[in-house]
Amino acid sequence: MLTSDWIKNKTKEMGAVVCGIADVSRFSDAPAGFHPHDVHPDCRSVIVFGAEFPKSTMGLKTNSPYTFARNVLIQKMDMISFDLSIVVEKAGWSSVPIPSSEPYDDWDENRRHGRGILSLKHAAVLAGLGALGKNTLLVNPEYGNRLWLGAVLTSAKLKADGIIQEPLCPESCTICLDACPQKALDGITINQMQCRKHCFKVTDGGG
Repeated sequence: MLTSDWIKNKTKEMGAVVCGIADVSRFSDAPAGFHPHDVHPDCRSVIVFGAEFPKSTMGLKTNSPYTFARNVLIQKMDMISFDLSIVVEKAGWSSVPIPSSEPYDDWDENRRHGRGILSLKHAAVLAGLGALGKNTLLVNPEYGNRLWLGAVLTSAKLKADGIIQEPLCPESCTICLDACPQKALDGITINQMQCRKHCFKVTDGGG
């Protein structure tokens, strides 16, 4: 029998450090076109998991180690999504892996703004893995915002985790807002165009 505890243990065997589960009913506020049912009409549960960035890749004089770690984590989360989906299907339930990064189904070229088929950070909040911080990232009680996320949608009805109710960002803290080199953060959302100008310049040599 497929259970929430079994799923969590399996994702951790595959390399995740956290895993939470959300009932699909929690996604009633998802934007049109980005609800789990828009991807998988038979979805009943959303499994969200994450692996951590090494702390030492943060705050270096070069962004190359961080970018390398990010690229490894993208592959790692995608493989967990893929492998877990196969396992869940073999247990008799439909299962759809969600890309942890690109491709985007929704891309606004003028704003350089992209959205995946499912917001993984919002799904993680609904799966009890943390709360959204002022930097628009998931903040986890143990790992902070050092998690890269992945997800699987399944028709299996799994026990959902409780949602963290309290904010995890100190109300008076503005460290992330002040540190952003592009001033792309306002505490509520992110200006992706401003962010991408810096990221692409640093990682792609100005491409």
